[in-house]
Amino acid sequence: MCLTGPTFVFALKSRRYSVTPRGLLYNVLLMMLAVFATALPAQTTTRNALGIAWDVRGTWRVEGTTTPIRNGDAVGAGSLLLPDVSDSEHTITILLPDGQLLLSGCFTAKDCARGFRVSALYRAPAPFTTEVLRRIRAALAQGGNQTADASQNAPHVARDEMAVVPGRGNRVEIGGLAAALSNGKYFGNLRSFDKRYPEQSGIPLEKSGRSIALTVPGPGLFLLTIIDSMKRPRIEFMIAVAPTQGSNVIKSFVMAHALFKEWLDDDFAWPMHDFQRAYLRSLMLGITPSPNSEQEMSSTDPPGPGVTAEPVFTPEPGVLAGDTAVTLKSATPGAVIHFTVDSSQPLENSRTYHAPIIVKGIPQTIRAFAESPGMKDSPVVTGFFRIGNSN
Repeated sequence: MCLTGPTFVFALKSRRYSVTPRGLLYNVLLMMLAVFATALPAQTTTRNALGIAWDVRGTWRVEGTTTPIRNGDAVGAGSLLLPDVSDSEHTITILLPDGQLLLSGCFTAKDCARGFRVSALYRAPAPFTTEVLRRIRAALAQGGNQTADASQNAPHVARDEMAVVPGRGNRVEIGGLAAALSNGKYFGNLRSFDKRYPEQSGIPLEKSGRSIALTVPGPGLFLLTIIDSMKRPRIEFMIAVAPTQGSNVIKSFVMAHALFKEWLDDDFAWPMHDFQRAYLRSLMLGITPSPNSEQEMSSTDPPGPGVTAEPVFTPEPGVLAGDTAVTLKSATPGAVIHFTVDSSQPLENSRTYHAPIIVKGIPQTIRAFAESPGMKDSPVVTGFFRIGNSN
């Protein structure tokens, strides 16, 4: 995954130290601090660690709050998610600014009663990544999930997004998925997203190369549906037509697209098109983030008394230098830990932890909960481990 900030580590330069008792102790402490700092994973529960709730089904809330989580709400890393056990279906996806996609769900009262702890970040996000997700949350909060605006007559039509600066006469070149269309004649329906311009239907279009030329009324945000000669919608584009001086919009979108593409390569479930559309709406319609509202869905409070202590990972989740044995331990004496290593939800019949889990080669997600007689099960915790650098 690219376009994320580096994990900052501290290194102690080699040098010769005196061997007096005081000097030796001082040098040992410095070396311990350096090793400790180098081993720190890029985990954070600060405001910059806010993710996005996505595809929320059933009623969910964050521990310590009463407001139900809605699609597009900000949810902080480390928050405890609690589903309403009276609902019949409970699933929620949390998309975090380090590229993690965490799907949680339960279908029985016992499984739902545990709750789900949102994982900490395994690497620190770059300021650009944080700002992109803030803008997306702002766009979703203002307009709901209007980004999934495919044709009503063809809800499964292919979608694409692009940002362009118009040429002479407001002429733009439509590439992307349009390049895959066969050469020939098509029609376009053009709609201004903010209704600044009147809607145009049946615009003649011709594909004879890798793009389709289109004349737009002027700068703005548009939805273009390309229709073939059989009147079948083929592609729906969201097009941000920036003014001539709007090169920053193009640059920002290109960077965001690369970011989402990288995340999509790691996890095919990332809602790339929805996010790109929300980001373009934010850029073109002047939708600015509102940090005050984002604090409401973030809480890292631990469970109350009578709850089995959550399993703790050693080493902590993050980027590992090489193949590593990961151990799990609950602070509750005699607790039994159930776990999975394939990102699925651990259940009471899942494997019981007895020996370290070997992480090697590829990224691995470990999920676990602890149970103890006479106590409530712990929340499900998640640890994401990656071998190699954090880029």
